[in-house]
Amino acid sequence: MNDSRTTPTESTAGEPLDGARPDVGVTDNALAKVHAQRGALVRLAYRLVWNLDDAEDAVQDALVRAAERREQLADTSRAWSWVRAIVVRQCHDLRRRTQRGTRAMAAIEERKRDDSAPPQAHELVAGAELNDRVRAAIAALPERQQSVLVLRHLEELSYPEIAELLGMSESTVRVQVRNARESLCRMLKEA
Repeated sequence: MNDSRTTPTESTAGEPLDGARPDVGVTDNALAKVHAQRGALVRLAYRLVWNLDDAEDAVQDALVRAAERREQLADTSRAWSWVRAIVVRQCHDLRRRTQRGTRAMAAIEERKRDDSAPPQAHELVAGAELNDRVRAAIAALPERQQSVLVLRHLEELSYPEIAELLGMSESTVRVQVRNARESLCRMLKEA
């Protein structure tokens, strides 16, 4: 009889328990570090869906999905990029399930109808209207253009980082960013 006790993560035969991978603890630590940066993930998601509740839902779903599929993470040093890519996909899935821009436009209309809001200075109103127009224009962009634009200009990622995150070539990312900028400028001029 062996007097030493084993913990659920140890194995006396040198093999992981229940067929688990030996590096699951390392993966869990990497995912815990990503989870600690939840605020940055919510910010990214918000910039893709423009609704805080939906952004938080997308991040929560992405973190659950990452935890369920942690065995797919081959390199724990890439956990942050891997989870961020899952968040982007979750946001796109959410957008596909709802009509584009419906919630953003409803929020804009609600603010216009809200008579209980105290009057603001002219500059603040103009700034809010511009923000609403920009948000609506970004939401109206094609999914790929919206993603690269948000990742490049709002999240301030480099072209190689975006390419890796979205699984496309760097030149494709550059073209998509350029096209997104042109489309955004055109929409804002027309509005």
